[in-house]
Amino acid sequence: MQASEPRVLVTTSRMPFAVDEIHKLGETGRDVTAADTFAAAPGSHSRGARRHLVFPAPTQQTAAFIDAVIDAIGDHDINWLLPMFEEVFYLARHRDRITAAHPATELFFPDFETLARVHDKVEFTALCRELGLPAAESVTTTNRDELREATQRWPHWFARAAYGRGGLDVLTNTGPLAGESSIDDITPTRDDPWLVQEYLTGVDRCSWSVAHHGEIVLHSCYEHPLAIDDRGGIVFASVDSPESLAAAQSVARELNWHGQISFDYLVTEDGVHHMVECNPRPTAGCTVATAEEFDTALFDPGELVVVPAGRKKMIKAAVLRDALRHPSHLRRDLAAAKGAGGVYDQPHDHLPLLYSALSLQHILVYRRELGLDRDTSEELMATQFFDVLWDGTAIA
Repeated sequence: MQASEPRVLVTTSRMPFAVDEIHKLGETGRDVTAADTFAAAPGSHSRGARRHLVFPAPTQQTAAFIDAVIDAIGDHDINWLLPMFEEVFYLARHRDRITAAHPATELFFPDFETLARVHDKVEFTALCRELGLPAAESVTTTNRDELREATQRWPHWFARAAYGRGGLDVLTNTGPLAGESSIDDITPTRDDPWLVQEYLTGVDRCSWSVAHHGEIVLHSCYEHPLAIDDRGGIVFASVDSPESLAAAQSVARELNWHGQISFDYLVTEDGVHHMVECNPRPTAGCTVATAEEFDTALFDPGELVVVPAGRKKMIKAAVLRDALRHPSHLRRDLAAAKGAGGVYDQPHDHLPLLYSALSLQHILVYRRELGLDRDTSEELMATQFFDVLWDGTAIA
């Protein structure tokens, strides 16, 4: 435990796992400041947050964002910085500035080079092979001709951008996303390569862990029995998976990971957990941990705790949206959501659910103000986090 009680700054409070972690920290009595680039961010209105702040967008206004973080740490006596999304790259790139201004504040995330290594799907796949972790055979392409040639290697293939996320920036000839994009629409480059791999069939699994200096202290593995538009999960069910724990611990020890880290896997019929990608941040796996488990893992870590199978959470608004848009899914949706607690609407903490609706309009307005093309058919997820992304480009 720290010498003084943790006073936590949570950034990018719009994310569902941010809503959950803010609620948990408030439930255990921590002093939480929630921040995002707009006032209606759902997590900022959780009862778990004692105050909320609006920061400049890290992607478009990096220097101003870092200045705002440094000011907030000083103004509110913050001693624990807990990023929720890809703003972590901007914080890590300017880690020295933050530390120089506030040397006593715990920055609960790795250095920039470590983060970048696992965020890049090409580099992450290479790391997995070094560690002997299973991963689908793949080819890295840096132009359209290479991309086209690589897709001829297998009858069924799957391609994705090295810095894509959330089921976006993908191309495949198999499965529910087949045909949504064309090779003619994709232009890989050396700075923005695409990974092409054999299409494997199986069950998608994800894990989330809290690690301190290379040792995992809290771990959950989950499946999502219901996904939105065949991409991000909206129902999360914990499962037993010693394989995911072993893989996560292997990466954490190799990189001396300090912070939250998450992985996606594809589990084939033979039970092999093929590594798909790493999210160097929290994901929905945190929602199936208890407040006490999470608080202990952050501030008073001891022996490893593994979340047991059978816990379930859901994003109710997304489940309802799916049922309304696809009435034929109603029976399936109800079955998947049965027994699941809400992420945005937890006991005595319902404002995040209201602000999850209000925040979408604000983000769409923000996009127009930045001059972004509103006529494209981008997915909802891309619209939600365009101002907190890092796509591999140099950070000033």
